[in-house]
Amino acid sequence: MQDKDMELQPTEADEEYSPTIITLTDENGDTYMFEIVDEIDYNEEHYLAVVEYFEDPQKALEAEPVLIIFRVGDADEDGLDTFDIVDDDEEFFEVGGIFEKRLSEIYEIEE
Repeated sequence: MQDKDMELQPTEADEEYSPTIITLTDENGDTYMFEIVDEIDYNEEHYLAVVEYFEDPQKALEAEPVLIIFRVGDADEDGLDTFDIVDDDEEFFEVGGIFEKRLSEIYEIEE
């Protein structure tokens, strides 16, 4: 078959990717951008799995992604959600294990 006879069909991968980005400000006033890669409800809490987001695609390719798990907290005085890094070992391993299982179907995860 010659190339001109082939008809390419769009696939899901061809659709434009639109990540969900959150910008967080820490207690020192520094801001950070994260891409939400997954989220779950577990033990009556809502959790986000995020990686640092880079607007520059080259920086994104060069960076080694690190998965961070946030627990979504109560809204602040401005009505905005608060996010706490999960630092309790037991909670981290439980929730992290769930995310690892879910995300390993999509991403290559190193332990």
